[in-house]
Amino acid sequence: MLQKSFANEDEFLQSLNMLSLVEPFNKFNTPRVAQLSQRSNQFNLRTVRYTEADIEQLSATENYFTFTFDLADKFGDNGLICVIILKEEDNKTLFIDTWFMSCRVLKRGMENFTLNTIANFAKEKGFSLLKGEYIATAKNEMVKDHYQKLGFYPQDNSWCLDTTTYENKKCYITKK
Repeated sequence: MLQKSFANEDEFLQSLNMLSLVEPFNKFNTPRVAQLSQRSNQFNLRTVRYTEADIEQLSATENYFTFTFDLADKFGDNGLICVIILKEEDNKTLFIDTWFMSCRVLKRGMENFTLNTIANFAKEKGFSLLKGEYIATAKNEMVKDHYQKLGFYPQDNSWCLDTTTYENKKCYITKK
């Protein structure tokens, strides 16, 4: 296995030369976002299902912010592998309505890259709090500790992250 020829995991991840295109929902990626929304089970924090029409409506709504992430590395293009939908709750809080990701890219640092992207977006837009929620299903137990592992703290029935003190997490993915 290629990974065994490296001194550590960080060195291996750096060697992959990973790149991610981050963009909002658009007419080209909307069908794929809807398809993944219907199918993603294991790495899906709330398991909310959206149709293409739902995705188009969210994209046109002022208090929603949408993100798609693709991932390519020296071995090839993995395509669209992660989706985030943020909803403005109030003038300081963005709620992570949707966070799902393809399991085929786990252990690559995509969780950190995604969080860095949305935390920095929140800061730039003047939001001081990211709020997430985990809704357990029969298939998504693998992400039950997702927010805790990323540094969110529990509050009521949610997980919160102060974006004003957030420092980017280590990852070896570069934005295209």
